[in-house]
Order: sequence, then C-alpha cells, then structure tokens
Amino acid sequence: MAANTSANVDVVIDTGDREIPECPHGPALLFERYERTSSSKFFACSAFRDRKECSFFQWESEKLSEEIKKIHQDINSRQQPKFSHQEASNRLSKFKEQASSNRQFCHTCGMVLLPGELQDHRGHKIKSPITDKMLEKPSQLFIPLDNNKTFAQYLFSFSAVDFTIKTLEDLSFTHIVCVGAPRIFEAIETKKDTNLKGLLLDLDHRYQQMYPVAKFCRYNMFNHHFFEEKSTDVFRQFLLEESGKRVAMVMDPPFGGMVEALAATYNKISQQWQALSEKTQDGDLPIMWFFPYFMEKRIKECLPTTQMLDYKVDYDNHMLFRGDVKKQGSPVRIFTNLSPQSVILPASEGYWYCKVCSRFSAKENHHCDICDFCPSKDGRTYKHCFKCDRCVKPSKQHCDRCKMCQLKDHKCGQSVPYGCHICGALDHKRKNCPKQGSTKRRAPEKNTSNRQKRKRKR
Repeated sequence: MAANTSANVDVVIDTGDREIPECPHGPALLFERYERTSSSKFFACSAFRDRKECSFFQWESEKLSEEIKKIHQDINSRQQPKFSHQEASNRLSKFKEQASSNRQFCHTCGMVLLPGELQDHRGHKIKSPITDKMLEKPSQLFIPLDNNKTFAQYLFSFSAVDFTIKTLEDLSFTHIVCVGAPRIFEAIETKKDTNLKGLLLDLDHRYQQMYPVAKFCRYNMFNHHFFEEKSTDVFRQFLLEESGKRVAMVMDPPFGGMVEALAATYNKISQQWQALSEKTQDGDLPIMWFFPYFMEKRIKECLPTTQMLDYKVDYDNHMLFRGDVKKQGSPVRIFTNLSPQSVILPASEGYWYCKVCSRFSAKENHHCDICDFCPSKDGRTYKHCFKCDRCVKPSKQHCDRCKMCQLKDHKCGQSVPYGCHICGALDHKRKNCPKQGSTKRRAPEKNTSNRQKRKRKR
C-alpha cells in the first residue's frame, strides 16, 4: 500500500481541502518523507506499495495541466475491470445455464468463460469442469493473489473461520461487514442455520462475477473508496438494516498495509454507522481486526479502545501463519473493541480463563503475580526480570552493562533505540515533534528533474 513507504515516510491522514489526485485504485494517499533537515510531500497509490504494480506518483506542489489530467483519467479508465458488476453478474447467470462439464474458468484472466470464448484464451490456465459447489466458494476456486503488500490473499483456516462465526453468533450480531475477509463471508453465505448476514468489501474484482450487487462491493480499504456508485448505496442500506443495532466489522488487511490508513478507514465507517443509526448506538462500531501481534503498539496508538486477544489465527496457504509449522504458532492475532471476557477462546486448543485479567489467555501465557497480568505475546512463556521490573521473552537475559535484558549473544552498546527522526528524542514520533516547524522544510532537489522526466515519458 503506497509506493516505497519506508521508515522515514508517514501517511498524512488530514489532507484539508487539497485536491486529491486519483490512480486506477481510487484517490491517492498523501505521504510525507522526512530527512534530518528537510521533508517533502507526495501523492502515491493507496493500494500498491510496489511502484511496479502502480507507478502513480505526484509531488504535492505539482500542478498538472488539463491535458495531463485527461491522460490520467484515460489511463485510470483503461485499467478498470473489463465488465461492470452488473455485466459480470449477468455473465454468471448464463454460465450457470450450462452443464458443469461444459463450464470453463480461466485462472489466467480470473473469469468464467461463456460458449465461444475459450478460443480467445489459448495458452491460458483453464479449469474445468466447474460445479455449483465450486461457485459457492470462489476463494477456493480462484488462485490467491499473494502479493503480500496489496492483496495478500492468505485464506483463513476452517478452524479460524468457525471460531469467528461462532463468536459473532454468540454475541448476537446479525450484520457483518467483511472487509477483505472472503472466507468469513463465504461461511456466512453457505451456513444454513445462522442469523448472520454478510456484505463483502474487497479490492479483487473477480468476486463481481460471483456475487450480486447487494452482496459484494469492489472496495479499496486503504482510502475507503467504492469503485461503483451503486456500492455506496448498498453499503449504506446494509448499515441501516435493523437500525444498525447488531452490525460488526471483520477486517483482514494485507499485513504490509499501513496501520494509520486502515485505522482512518475504520473510523470513517464507524462514524457513518453512528450517524445512520441516529446516535442510538453507544461507542464505536464493533470490530475484529486480524493482524500480527507485533503491530499491537501501532494499532493501539491509532485505535486506543482496541485490545489484542490471545487467539492465534491460522491461514491455509501461508507457511508463516500456520500453527502446524510454527513452533510458537501463528503470529496473527485479533484486535477488537469487544470486551475480551466476552470472546470465549476454545478450551480444546488450550486457552484458559484468567480471573485476575478477566480474559482468556493462551496455554503458555502464564499470569505473572508481580506484573499482575498475562504478559506473553509471541506464543512463548515469558519470565519476570526483577532488575528490569517486567516480564521478558525467555530468549533474553539481563545484561548489567546494558542495564536491560538482551539476547544472550548480543554485543553491548550496539542496541540503539528508535527515536524521533527530527530531534532524536525517544518520547515521541517525528509527526508529533515540537521542533517540526522550527526548520525550514523543502522538497528534494530532484523534484524538478523527476517532473521533467515524467513529462518526457508522457
């Protein structure tokens, strides 16, 4: 998400009344690149971090002519799906009229093929026959788009799906907004004995041919952008049903996605939900956000009301996120603003209820009477260090020279804590630095030359 975002680049959420340019993936995001004596702002694609996937880039101060804007619009239009959502749905109806033995699906193009179209897909990877059951679970029919920075379609294991569905049912939710979680949506759609109703929001246009307009919205979760006007009405109507009383959001973003942008999207949805429910709802929209445990600090900075559950979320098609191949289990957790004690983790998998913490903990997460909470984050049993006065990972031991717990084979003096890029202080980030305005900031000198190169390229 966003081209070349690195440690010295922040996303600017509040863009004021600026004119926001667009790329094929919707409105761009504004970024600020920091250096010690200067900074520069630029617009880049919200969905793709790799410039090879989406080359859009524009300096904030760059003024485009009407001619160049028209060229950008033409490029954006040409890179949209071949068929509209309604056209794709109509094609599926014709596809279903054929016998399953005559049905073909092109994995290369990600589309169902109607009679006479196979000849246009010579050399492509074709799957046939296609049964009705396959069409009910398209996440198993499609080849996952495993670009970790954008699509990252690492699909939930069936145990993770069952746990999520059971939790939502036990908490009496009825309407589930599935943001980038197709397997959760599929489970809701195919489950017969449930009161749950789902709406899938996903960037993958292949789902347009599998679900009607009322069930699927092509959507970019990094900029809260719906690609078709009808989708905004569908989304609004879904939040309005039953006055929005039992709506919850399930979000499974790419793990390379920028937390600040995702949190901003959630806040927009939550505010819309509160407005449509005529302020009859207390608090924010209930959410279950699936993300690695080591992103806890950043998520809590953006969404302070969320807490991380101990439940380890397994994925079927990712070697790093499968409990059967990871010694400490999957590193993916659930971040939620639901009461932790209300989310019952399965005892059959070793989870237990800690009465002191009033929440469920993993089997290896032993309560520390000194710290007064269950400290483990990564699937190992932590130990208490009396010199540091906190629990630490078992792989660390206290170093009197460094005056902190370190890895056993560390070299003293090499550990440098991250601080503010502007002033070097450790108690704040660069975007909150009080000295940020004291130094005149400018765009890099390569601004002009890059602009000239792009003009020549056009």
